Order: sequence, then structure tokens, then C-alpha cells
Amino acid sequence: MSDDRQGALGTSILFDVFALNQAVNRLLTAAMRGGPLTPSEYAVYSAVFELEAASPTQLAARLGMRLTTFMDQLRMLEGRGHARRVDHPTDGRSYRVVLTASGRQAHREANVRFERAFLAFRSHLPNGEEAAKAGIDAVRQAAEAAISGLAEAGPSPRQPAGRAG
Repeated sequence: MSDDRQGALGTSILFDVFALNQAVNRLLTAAMRGGPLTPSEYAVYSAVFELEAASPTQLAARLGMRLTTFMDQLRMLEGRGHARRVDHPTDGRSYRVVLTASGRQAHREANVRFERAFLAFRSHLPNGEEAAKAGIDAVRQAAEAAISGLAEAGPSPRQPAGRAG
């Protein structure tokens, strides 16, 4: 595999996505330090804020999380008084999640720090935000399709170590 990037070791795209996640986490952690929310908390609050009133299943899907992981996050939001459950209008067995006034305030305060990081990040995208988002969307769709394919195929036998990353 030929790659002209400085320091590239011929790793897989999955390794590169992992490394990208680490870099974005470092950026957001630095920008949001001292604020009311961590980067991962801000993502959860943002999903609730953007969807306004959504079921846990919808929120978990939006965040790319397992439902059980989202439910842990929801308990944390509720414990802080930042979210509450409201009746689902068409499904009596379900509910929707909304931010409370204090949850919206924490989100607003964290957003100021997030926006500073976002503007700095966006200014360094060589082909613009839309091109970057299209590439990321294609990678996410490939990951979701691979997850489905692996689930349908069932467990695989243990394989010998392959290439790193």
C-alpha cells in the first residue's frame, strides 16, 4: 500500500479512524476544559437538544451508541436534573427525552467552547466541511453495513494475527 502522508505506516482505514477519533477527542477536551460538560456529555446533550423530544432508541441511533450505553448517559443527565422523560404521543409503552431549563443552560455554556474548537477545526479542512462530512458519512455507513453483515454471519472462528490496525 502506497501512502504519501508523513508517518503513514500502511495501516488500515479502521486504524486511521481510531486515530482520528483520538485527535478529535484531544481537540475537544482542550477546548472544553473547565466548562460544564465533557465532549462526550456535550454530544449527548446536543443530540437531545437537536431532536428536541426523541425516544432513547432514536437518540442512541443518532449518537451511534448502543441503547444500554445511552441509557447510562440518560441516568446521568436525569441525576443532574438536566433531562426529563415525557410521554410519547403515539406509543404508551415509550417516552421521549427532553432537556430541562438547566440542561439547556449547560448545553449553551458548553456550546461556546465547542464552537471555538469547531471554527478552528473547520478552518483547516482543505476541501471544506461538506466534502469532509460526505467522506465521514460514507465511512459510517460502511461501518454500519459491516456490523450488520457480521451479525448475520454469526461468530467467526479465531483467526491468526493479521496486519496491525
